[in-house]
Amino acid sequence: MFIDSHIHLSHKLYNQNFPYVDMSESGFCVSDEGSRELVISRMKDAGIGCVIEPAIDLASNELLLELCSRYSDYIYAAVGVHPTRTPQTPWKMRHRLDEYVKKERVVAVGELGLDYHYARLEQHRMKQKRWIKYQLKLADRMGLPLVLHIREADRDAIRILKRHKNKIHGGVCHCFGGPPDIARIYTEELGLCLGIGGTLLMKPEISENLEKTVKEIPLEYLMLETDGPYVKPQKPDGITGKKWTKARNTSLIIPAIAQRVAELKEIPVEEVERVTTENVKRVFGCVSVDEMHRDIMTSGNKKYLDRACGF
Repeated sequence: MFIDSHIHLSHKLYNQNFPYVDMSESGFCVSDEGSRELVISRMKDAGIGCVIEPAIDLASNELLLELCSRYSDYIYAAVGVHPTRTPQTPWKMRHRLDEYVKKERVVAVGELGLDYHYARLEQHRMKQKRWIKYQLKLADRMGLPLVLHIREADRDAIRILKRHKNKIHGGVCHCFGGPPDIARIYTEELGLCLGIGGTLLMKPEISENLEKTVKEIPLEYLMLETDGPYVKPQKPDGITGKKWTKARNTSLIIPAIAQRVAELKEIPVEEVERVTTENVKRVFGCVSVDEMHRDIMTSGNKKYLDRACGF
């Protein structure tokens, strides 16, 4: 069983019918006429036991919580405000997160962080810093782990995280693509995991740093993710650019990410599957409904059931 530790299934790009990235015996392909319901069903059939969906802006918190209620056996939530959405999010609205975080199926705060990829006014970066600190403190009050989005901002992010180290209850740096020296700070010094996704399946000039990190960082610090509908692998031969561009990413690529991790570490893919799944369960307390039922049948562990149901 795999777990996708980061996907946005409530995103509008999964509304209506859409093409999506799929897997065939020959590699990646694009399937037409997808729907949210169909893709989730396919993901289950492909061995994706459950997924975590982080929020992007305030409105997306409500959308993903509604989706979690519809798929209460499959989707867990992280609530928060993405760093690129903080400039347009009124500061007075921050207390909405205090209510969202109390909902069932919420296992983390996120995605919070810093994003310096696009040119921004200095006051926008100040707002990002204000919001990351608020969400760090909220996660601490609730005893929840973090889903971090840090892009081209490691220096400031690490400084803030180190200053609040005693408030961190685990978490993951999602879509990590940096070199081993930066990875060791997040893992060894801050106790965080790294989210490994489609970047590992891109062309070498993009994936080079991440490949080095995957080789050097212990498997116990790695989680698998997709960031669907984004962060697709390198476009396969035989698929037109336009068709690949329009295709939504899905958790169906998770086994391919696991296979690449296994190749880089020279270990069986089954070991990658087992350890990365255990990492997500350890950090976020997530279990699939099949695991929950199996545990109840074999041991009658009510505490395990309560945790699985978000009680």
